[in-house]
Amino acid sequence: MNNTADSKMYDGEVPIYEAVKYLARDELDATVRRNAAAMNFDLTDEHMNVIHSLVEHYKQDCATRDCLAAHEHMRFLEEAYAFKGGSKYLYMLFDAVPGTRGVLMPIHELAGLPALQLETDEGFGTAF
Repeated sequence: MNNTADSKMYDGEVPIYEAVKYLARDELDATVRRNAAAMNFDLTDEHMNVIHSLVEHYKQDCATRDCLAAHEHMRFLEEAYAFKGGSKYLYMLFDAVPGTRGVLMPIHELAGLPALQLETDEGFGTAF
């Protein structure tokens, strides 16, 4: 990977906005179908619709490293699919992907996207 403004890396990670910037829909579909087959996961049009929605969200709304934070993207999907049940619907679709958990992790695995940062509160626990 070269070090131009169009191909930035942070701490060895490719930011999500760089990973999807030039990702064509047919390329995404092929990757998702190939990965789903490798995981023995039955992919439906509903799965593809959610994946397409998330990738379009990344393309339109993510322009900084801050877009690695998972909670913002989960909130986007919950609002976008509120009419189908929000997070309950999303978990029903994606929590069954083998070797993953949640909603965003399986989508990223299926789509071949870089992992998001899962926030942890290192201050939580015993007080000194």
